[in-house]
Amino acid sequence: MDFGSQLQIQTMPSYGKIPGLPTNPAHNGLEGHVTKTEGAGGKSFGETIGVLLNRANDTMAQPEKLSIEAVQTGNVDIHEVMIALGKSEVAFKLITSVSQKVIGAFDKLTSLQV
Repeated sequence: MDFGSQLQIQTMPSYGKIPGLPTNPAHNGLEGHVTKTEGAGGKSFGETIGVLLNRANDTMAQPEKLSIEAVQTGNVDIHEVMIALGKSEVAFKLITSVSQKVIGAFDKLTSLQV
């Protein structure tokens, strides 16, 4: 059997040339320096991390609450439990990643020679 006659080679379409360097967008009144304002939150790094950890903790506790409610009452759909479990997994991975970055930054700071 001759497969060579049945083989068709498809080529990718050409999209033109690679664009040049991007240009800076217009800066309407963005001149000056950045300051900490109460309107932008005004929280310290530690407070912000604490708030985010509390949110992640609540997110990670949600699947257990939903699964208990599903077993006891039957009013919770299994899909809701699985979605909450996925969100919990993402929150855990995020916390792990952030903590590794913070520990790495601390190690770099402590290894600096003054």
